[in-house]
Amino acid sequence: MVLAVVLAALLLCFLLVRHHVGVPFLAMIAGLAVYEHFGASFAGAISQWIPAIPDWAADAGLYIIFVALVPILLYFRAGRSGLFGVMRAIESILFAVMLTALLAPPLVTLFSFDTLSAAVANYIDGIRGVILVVGIIFAYVDTFLYRSGRIS
Repeated sequence: MVLAVVLAALLLCFLLVRHHVGVPFLAMIAGLAVYEHFGASFAGAISQWIPAIPDWAADAGLYIIFVALVPILLYFRAGRSGLFGVMRAIESILFAVMLTALLAPPLVTLFSFDTLSAAVANYIDGIRGVILVVGIIFAYVDTFLYRSGRIS
């Protein structure tokens, strides 16, 4: 249920705001790569510096910062999208679905009482590679086609 609420909120936000998503997509993927390489050591260091923060909370917080917070901030700083109609809806849906899919593991950790979201997160974990490949392809296409608020 938590994943459905997050997906609906992100989708509504992205449909209404209508910004360009190519660079935020790439930032999301870069944040995931940075987290996978350095996240555990950063989380361990934070837990040592501030003993009141448990390891799982520091880990989930870093994941959310690297994978979601920075790309969302870049999304709101991006220029207006030149897409309209169905293409705009598809762009918003893809960005919201990919962000929700990548946020599934820490959300399930933070909201452990939601068994439905845990089952969905387990399914997403099985197709995570496909989701990343589709996201990378879409981000590159969107970034290459975007030019000064208009699609070439």
